[in-house]
Amino acid sequence: MRIFLIVWMLTLHAAAATKDYAQTEAYEGCNGIKDADKKLYCQAIDANKADICTRIGNNDLQNKCLAKTNNDIKYCKRISDQKKKKNCEQYIR
Repeated sequence: MRIFLIVWMLTLHAAAATKDYAQTEAYEGCNGIKDADKKLYCQAIDANKADICTRIGNNDLQNKCLAKTNNDIKYCKRISDQKKKKNCEQYIR
């Protein structure tokens, strides 16, 4: 019975620790991202605003952002990396 009680208490403690961590992650959102281009991408997708995408310096990420915010596959076709291009096209379809 004591072992069951100890395991139960450890499970509750682990669940509580995980809950606090998840809330911290969700709170920071896009502001917690250090890379400027990825931060702008996150903000553009969250706000669904294509004008934010135009400030992204990485061309592939910018086109992926424009494709998602405009829901237009033509931007996917501009991506130079074939794997990223395919992934983008599958997302839009």
